[in-house]
Amino acid sequence: MTYYLIGLVLFVVLLAGGALLHRLNLVRTYNRLLSVSGGVSKEKVEEALFTPQGSNFNAAAISAWMLLFVALAYFYFLTPRVFPDLNYFLVADLASGRLGLFIFGLMVMLVVGPVGAASIRLMKFYGFYEMSREMKAAIMLTVPVLMISISLSVYLGTLYPAGDATDLKAAALATLLLSQIILLSPVYIDTWEAVR
Repeated sequence: MTYYLIGLVLFVVLLAGGALLHRLNLVRTYNRLLSVSGGVSKEKVEEALFTPQGSNFNAAAISAWMLLFVALAYFYFLTPRVFPDLNYFLVADLASGRLGLFIFGLMVMLVVGPVGAASIRLMKFYGFYEMSREMKAAIMLTVPVLMISISLSVYLGTLYPAGDATDLKAAALATLLLSQIILLSPVYIDTWEAVR
């Protein structure tokens, strides 16, 4: 199995694990409060636990999540040697046209658009976790890091078929996965502290 497929599996596992642990964190907190206070509704508990994180942070977090999926699409479908039988360059007339990269970006944005709409819920997601300034700053810094990943993927696409540039592919994948880990870090940190 190539490191591309390992990276994709890791991406899916981290995402699914984060969603599952977030749900378990909410259930654990609700059950703990229920045992102390009696018949409290889940809505009241969620309302009491929610802490607004600030509009600048929310905008950066939503942008970062959208860019995460854009970077994923660019890495796996714009870098020809990652999936040789499933990439944008198989549509040669479109990919090599003047607007080739623009059209690819537009297609990605149409797919990622619903993710962006769903990511508005992230304002609520991050509101359930205690977040330091450093953690917020790290999450906000994933935006430029993901732009690096996207830029590397675009560069790799423009190099094709001239060179392999394995080190650049590794850097594009590493920055993608690092950003995902940082974006999900509040969930994993909270879970780690609960089981310690």
